[in-house]
Amino acid sequence: MLTISFALGLTACANTESLDASIASLSNKVDSLSNEVSVLKTQQQSINEEAQAATLAAEQAVESAAKANERIDNVVSSYKK
Repeated sequence: MLTISFALGLTACANTESLDASIASLSNKVDSLSNEVSVLKTQQQSINEEAQAATLAAEQAVESAAKANERIDNVVSSYKK
């Protein structure tokens, strides 16, 4: 009986140590994933800002092209008169 109690006590300690090691490992993995998510969020924000800047530049280019076409049309029409 004493041997069984002793064996169960050792098993419980071993399981606790194993459980603590598993928890520590999972905590490290969660911390690592949290850091990766933070980096990805920063990258996504940067990409969104670059996309907005590209969209603005494209809109300005379209506007400039329309103005240039209008000026060319005015020059061409003045020669036809």
